[in-house]
Formats: sequence, C-alpha cells, structure tokens
Amino acid sequence: MSKDIECPYCGNWQEINHDDGYGYSEDELYFQECGDCGKEFGYYTTISYYYEPKEIPCKNGGDHSYKQMFGAPKEYFVGRYRCEYCDEEKVDEELNKKAMQGYLKSLEDKEDNNG
Repeated sequence: MSKDIECPYCGNWQEINHDDGYGYSEDELYFQECGDCGKEFGYYTTISYYYEPKEIPCKNGGDHSYKQMFGAPKEYFVGRYRCEYCDEEKVDEELNKKAMQGYLKSLEDKEDNNG
C-alpha cells in the first residue's frame, strides 16, 4: 500500500481513496478523513506527465521492423503486421481475407449444426 499524502493535522501519511474515480480531476478541492487522527482534510490533485524517448529508425531512412500481430479471433490477425518501432500496421489483404472467409464459414457451419 502506498502512502500518498501527509495529514496536515497529525503528520501521518495517508493513502488517497480514489473509489469510483474520486479525486482525479485537477482544480477541484477534495476531502478525506485521516485514518489516524480522524480529522477531515482537503487536497488538490495535480497530474504530471513523464515522457520517454525512443529511437524510430524507420522514420529516419531506416526500414520498418514488422512483427506478426496476435489476438482473437486468431484468423483476424492472419497477415496483420505491426512495426515494432513506429506501430505502423500493414495487412496482407489476400491472406487475411482467406483466413477470415474460412473463419466465417466455420461459424456458419457451426450454426447450421446447432440450429
């Protein structure tokens, strides 16, 4: 359990209760009771961002590095690839169409056998 804020009355560290998304908006005063001294205190939320740089060779004259995508149904992802650097996607339309046709046919066959 993390301790987010120091109670202004007793000095003990408290975890902010964010049940149902409470306390996440900026520029709004929120209230919470200290779990140690029982006094109610107010707090404001400040959101900060952290950025991490990443080299993207394919945006600077290099080649894309496409990797097979995975997911469900697996047939949808046949012939679908995503560049590990820039997240660009490419699809082998013929391969994907054939896989999806087979998948849809199997669903129709299953429905015919059950109904």
